[in-house]
Amino acid sequence: EGQVSPSPTLFELGVLPAIDVGKSVSRVGGQAQRAAYRSVTGALKLAYSQFEELESFARFGARLDEHTRQTIEHGRRIRACLKQPELQPIPIAEQIAVLLALTNGLFDTVSLEAMRDAEHAVRSVVPSFPADLLAQLYSTEKLSDSTRQVILDITGKALASFQKPT
Repeated sequence: EGQVSPSPTLFELGVLPAIDVGKSVSRVGGQAQRAAYRSVTGALKLAYSQFEELESFARFGARLDEHTRQTIEHGRRIRACLKQPELQPIPIAEQIAVLLALTNGLFDTVSLEAMRDAEHAVRSVVPSFPADLLAQLYSTEKLSDSTRQVILDITGKALASFQKPT
């Protein structure tokens, strides 16, 4: 039960499905997700909603402080990772790895132009995860802190070559 709120803006930006997560509500949707998936998406939904609000505000030419600018840049990277080619499903373990890296800011130093390649680099290392880690990603268990750290260490190495020059 609940309601899904489509977003014409997201559709125009190529984000499909174009669902406004800030306005959509569900009483059971989150419970239908695997615990590992749910544990990495909660903070991401909040960050993306904040980004959408700030992006609208920034369009009016307002002067932005550093924190607001970083929030907007982080949100742009979330949006870039949410764009998925049609008829190309992504395995859940790869989704979790990408979303965990996003949540923890590992993509924040990647240029927007390199996001697609960086996301592919993260996805390409997932099959090399230890078997017990992959099993946990597909299980009904919540991710442990040590599992999160292993994923972040591996994905961080995969993203090392994508760091923007400062």
